[in-house]
Amino acid sequence: MSTFQSLGLSQKLTTELARLKLHTPSDIQAQACAPLTAQRDAWLSAPTGSGKTLAYLLPLLNQIEVDTTDLQVVVLAPTQELAVQIHDCIRQLDATGNLAIRSQLLIGNASAKRQKEKLKQKPHIVVGSCGRMLELSRIGKLKLHKCRAVCIDEADNLLAEDHIEDLEALLKMMPRDRQLVFASATDKSDTFRIAESLGKAVQWIRGQAIVSEVEVEHFYIESSFHRKTDILGKLLRHLQAARALIFTHRNITAEEIGEGLEKYELGHTVLHGGMSKFDRQMALKQFRKGTATVLIASDIAARGLDIKGLTHIINFDLPTLSDDYIHRAGRTGRMGAAGMAISIVTDEDAKLVQRYERDLHITVQALDL
Repeated sequence: MSTFQSLGLSQKLTTELARLKLHTPSDIQAQACAPLTAQRDAWLSAPTGSGKTLAYLLPLLNQIEVDTTDLQVVVLAPTQELAVQIHDCIRQLDATGNLAIRSQLLIGNASAKRQKEKLKQKPHIVVGSCGRMLELSRIGKLKLHKCRAVCIDEADNLLAEDHIEDLEALLKMMPRDRQLVFASATDKSDTFRIAESLGKAVQWIRGQAIVSEVEVEHFYIESSFHRKTDILGKLLRHLQAARALIFTHRNITAEEIGEGLEKYELGHTVLHGGMSKFDRQMALKQFRKGTATVLIASDIAARGLDIKGLTHIINFDLPTLSDDYIHRAGRTGRMGAAGMAISIVTDEDAKLVQRYERDLHITVQALDL
């Protein structure tokens, strides 16, 4: 069994990992270190909860030259919440200041003026949204001409048609020989061909799930459309979940469910894209600390978020694509923990459940209140 030291990481970095009680790399972390250290372009594919964030961060951070003022690494994420989570991971690794790596978060719905001021501190690595970085680069505040590596997290999202134009524009501001790293929980698809066109000899690296004696269990419960909120309230009260995440498609639906659950006194909060940055951060903080045990979220929270102790995922609205279902379900059952995914299904949704079973090779069992 390999250790982080055996992967060739610096003594400082392995010391910080040990401080965080991290000693043994996951499969994707062990596989990714050598090619990323060799500055190969790569696509990291592994199930949710298998440690992909550290799989790309560790080799990229390990190569940063802290004695220069150059911006050397860029990490892109499709949502503010995921960008904040990645940046927090970097800050945790360097909480003692031992690594001396300067990092900065660059996301929309935050003060651009403040971000411009902080860029004067010359960060070695920046994490954030493609749109905000493109905006700052075009006015000369974010200098990318010496960037060595770019990681695109949730790559299947950022390589989609509605994002690819901004991504290509940002990449053109960097050296042509910069390293490209893509990360995603989904298997090889059309987006990998797009990645191949952007990078050079992109290596496919497939990591295994962390083995668990108890996997995520999948269930569905039938309901009419008009009774879904009441069914949800009764289900939550029956489950007494330590921490449950409810998914909806639309912002307004999340708000309506929040109002509908008031009578159940469950201790819940709401998270969606129509909220301010401050309110979104507060909602996540309450949920992570456990002051709210139920989080009602639009799809903004479906990808990449790592919330410890999340015991239940409930689909109030079912995703159309099987990949989206597994991204949602992957928020629970992480790092070997048990988890449960429950979908509230109307007659119109029945075919979607059958699709999940066929595409994902899972069994979704009926649940009766």
